[in-house]
Amino acid sequence: MTEKLYYKDSYIKSFTATVLSCERSEGGFTVILDRTAFFPEEAGQYCDRGEISGVEVFSVTEEDGVILHKVTSPLAVGQEVEGNILFDERFEKMQCHSAEHILSGLFHSKFGLENVGFHLGAEDVTMDISAPLSWESLMEIERMANEVVFENVPITEIYPTPEELGKIEYRSKLDLTENVRIVKIGEYDSCACCAPHVKHTGEIGSIKILDAVKLRGGMRIFITAGRRAYGVYRAMYKNLAAISRALSVPKLDTAPAVTRLLEAYEEKKTECKAARLAYFEREAELVERTAENAVIVFSDATAEELRAFANIAVTRVGGVLVLLAGAEPEYKYIIASASVNLREEVRKINAALCGKGGGTPSMVQGSLCAALDEIKEYFKC
Repeated sequence: MTEKLYYKDSYIKSFTATVLSCERSEGGFTVILDRTAFFPEEAGQYCDRGEISGVEVFSVTEEDGVILHKVTSPLAVGQEVEGNILFDERFEKMQCHSAEHILSGLFHSKFGLENVGFHLGAEDVTMDISAPLSWESLMEIERMANEVVFENVPITEIYPTPEELGKIEYRSKLDLTENVRIVKIGEYDSCACCAPHVKHTGEIGSIKILDAVKLRGGMRIFITAGRRAYGVYRAMYKNLAAISRALSVPKLDTAPAVTRLLEAYEEKKTECKAARLAYFEREAELVERTAENAVIVFSDATAEELRAFANIAVTRVGGVLVLLAGAEPEYKYIIASASVNLREEVRKINAALCGKGGGTPSMVQGSLCAALDEIKEYFKC
């Protein structure tokens, strides 16, 4: 079994080791060392990255206690090597994972909820809890979690015997019996976990719940913490400052200002819609009367506008009134008639002009994939 240095000290950045084996594998080579500080893909988070004696480590997994390092170039068996992990990335993951433990402990103690899923990716961090909560409750848990951070509580680990394990209250998704590592965060959480953590909660910096969605009877919560949270805060503040400048309001007044702007926009949109409908109705009254069919093309019109036009213009066309919106190769259509049963005709029209759609005996709507000349020829216009 590989000696796991990250259990001795999660802050190890560099280490020396001996190469036990090196075999070609998909995408490169798989190297086994006698000891390593590289944490594998496990516990819901992606693996550490870095290099071994100048050779890139792009994947780390574990099989039966042996850590497998996927590298880009071979390393000589028996060679003493130096490993270096990308510690900034490791530290960010430790901040986020420790934050998740604090949140999970508080969800459990305050609401009796269980953590039923966790994912720590390169960008997103999510945790799933066993029942949904209101946003107000989530914000209360967030407040409490940051108080734990401010207390700078020690984060410790214990390796209880099977006998001791039965007497300890701790969270775990699995029924564990031996080789169990318990990570404790003061009196706030006790959880079986194999991942590296920070030594004190103060190192997390801050914890933020970004969003939450209901999922399979529970809730998926999107979180961030530490250095990642700082990046989120900077980006959000930059956007807030830009909105503040654009609206000429103080930063803390942007939300009501945006609400007022959206309300004004919706009002103008309603006015514009009414004006366009009135325009189409007036244009319909100007359609030249004919006993034949008529095809009229609009470059831009909604189905509602075409119907408003058709309701008036159909009385001026003795045959079939065909209204088209758009351009080749596809037109949206409204076809109306006071003399032809369109429910019977629409199948023929669609078949001849590569169309689809339907409706009532007096009006049908859909789309046609045909050239304008072809459409006019079909309707003899």
